[in-house]
Amino acid sequence: MMIAGGMFLIFINGLFFYSEAGYCYLVQYPTGKQIAELRPGYHLKWWGEVVPWKKVVTVKFVSSEEKQQDNQTYSGNRTTIPVRFNDAVKADLALSARFRLPEDPELFLKMALEFRNQENLVNGSLIPSCMEIAKNSARLISAQEYIAGRGGELESAVLDQLEKGMYILDAQEMKPELPDSISALASNRIIENRTLIRYDVNKRRNDDGSIMRKKHPIAEYGIIVSQATVEDVNPEQRFKEMLGKQRDAAAQASIEKERAKQAEYEKQRIIAEGEAEKAKIKVNMEKEQITALITMETEKKREQVNVEKHKLELQSARLKAEEVKVLADAEAYKKHKVMEADGALEMKLQTFEKVHSAYAQAIAGTQLVPTTYIGGSDQKGTPSAMDFINIATANMAKDLDVKIKSKK
Repeated sequence: MMIAGGMFLIFINGLFFYSEAGYCYLVQYPTGKQIAELRPGYHLKWWGEVVPWKKVVTVKFVSSEEKQQDNQTYSGNRTTIPVRFNDAVKADLALSARFRLPEDPELFLKMALEFRNQENLVNGSLIPSCMEIAKNSARLISAQEYIAGRGGELESAVLDQLEKGMYILDAQEMKPELPDSISALASNRIIENRTLIRYDVNKRRNDDGSIMRKKHPIAEYGIIVSQATVEDVNPEQRFKEMLGKQRDAAAQASIEKERAKQAEYEKQRIIAEGEAEKAKIKVNMEKEQITALITMETEKKREQVNVEKHKLELQSARLKAEEVKVLADAEAYKKHKVMEADGALEMKLQTFEKVHSAYAQAIAGTQLVPTTYIGGSDQKGTPSAMDFINIATANMAKDLDVKIKSKK
């Protein structure tokens, strides 16, 4: 019974096989017929040979250390690709690429019959193509340009050539007369007293302007490049040393440049401070001049005001004097008219009053009544006080009358 069961299992295993997802299969029957089986599930193989192929093939080029540490299984795992840039600098290029196998049964069958198994495809076509294209792409730029930031051009060139075919390049040797320098970082700074052979590399073009290419071997099988990435470029030690010297020189130059800038800034600061001080002195002097000028103008205006004031006072005095004169003349004229009207009675009365007052004061201590009286009307004697008063009064009346007449 067990023998019959074992024979049945052998019969079943020889009759069917299981197709896993993510794989394609080349089935070769005992009769010699070969078919491509791309669908997952159980399929008849009629005791034929089944060769599995991954639908997506990954090829990586990494450093030896990374290759030893990498536990992942790739379809192809190789060390980095040695390349040479157009300035003759050597480098190790780390690259990863993914390829999708054809999903058309006829193209898959053609590829499978050509390479017999996936390992032959990877080692015999994909890896050599990646290496050749990486080297061809590196020739398009210099290591100096790559370091300066043109690494994207290198990656684009690799992907473009993997998809459409490798560029046909024309290279012309150039030998610079000047010592070599890393122009992308400091074009005028000499790194090492030596010369390198450089190449002017250009893509050859067809008559219509399109790029001339060498047909890619995998294109005829319908293999699609889904990804290509330049993961790292490790230049040779000599270039690293040159780069280190350049960086040191550039850093020193930057320091010197910064020092020069600081010195220039300091110079400008001192000049600016001097100009500011001069401006300050000038402003102060101008302020003093303006203050003196304003003071002079103020004094001048004050004097002018005083003069005008004196003129006004003088004019006022003159007006007052004229007013007094006019008033006096008016008063005199008034008095004159009054005197004419009353015969100068008031004036006479005032004069009599003054005279009698004066006579009274004059005879205040005089004895008016004689102590001895000698009778007889015809007898001459000493005149009395009344006689003197009458005489003086008559004289003053005469003088007053003369004065009044003269005023008339």
